[in-house]
Amino acid sequence: MVRNACILAAALSLAACSPASESPPAATDGPGEAPVPMAAAEPTPVPAPKPSPAPQVPARFRATGTEPFWGAKVDGRALTYSTPEFPDGTVVEVTRKQAGDSVIFSGTLDGKPLELAISAGPCSDGMSDRVYDWTATRTIGPDVQRGCAASD
Repeated sequence: MVRNACILAAALSLAACSPASESPPAATDGPGEAPVPMAAAEPTPVPAPKPSPAPQVPARFRATGTEPFWGAKVDGRALTYSTPEFPDGTVVEVTRKQAGDSVIFSGTLDGKPLELAISAGPCSDGMSDRVYDWTATRTIGPDVQRGCAASD
């Protein structure tokens, strides 16, 4: 009993002299028991997830969307936009730029701004078993449609 009192007194003395940044002393379950480590007061920081890299979109690829159906064939600076009503499509000159984790192709179609944003990640068109390499978002003026894209 005297031995336990001496151990307790020594532990309290050390705790009083310890700087605040050190871990608190270990607690015991009872007399004669081994010390039990106490939980850390500060949580361990979790690193933030890295943003997705921009997709490696080649100069030539195709994008497609369903309901409503649309298609875009990109070949360098030319984007051919098609629909079931206009299967031959309309050729639009586009610029290509990196924007965060997407590559965006911008131009003008029938006097309205056209953007085709391609992002990394598998994509399903919802109508076939095919899995595409990238997701696509097509915007013409205020109309936004989602789709998928893959190498041509």
